[in-house]
Amino acid sequence: MITLLLILALVIAVIAVIFALQNTAAVSVSFFVWQFNQSLALVLLLAAFVGVIIGLLTILPGSIKTRWQLAARNKKIASLEKEIEELKQKLTSAEQRLQALQLTPPAEQNSSSPTPPQPQDSSG
Repeated sequence: MITLLLILALVIAVIAVIFALQNTAAVSVSFFVWQFNQSLALVLLLAAFVGVIIGLLTILPGSIKTRWQLAARNKKIASLEKEIEELKQKLTSAEQRLQALQLTPPAEQNSSSPTPPQPQDSSG
């Protein structure tokens, strides 16, 4: 991917050089109180460069916001994955206890559990 971008940048640079060599006529540019004479190619390339910079500065806040949201969501995902692992461990432990209780004979279950007190007969 980086190689493709490098080739694209090289092609754009070659086109810009050809453009600059073919547009050498001087033009007068006025901007507020400033006025200067430069080649047409330089003025157009400078205008394109300024346009790219303004475009990047316009996109930057949205890009930063997206990166922050992505980082927060990745942190939340990691937290939830950790919670899932803890819950899986608890589930496994509970299943093992349940299986152990099911394998215990009923006589042992009754002897190990306390017997409830019997109601006393008050007649007599």
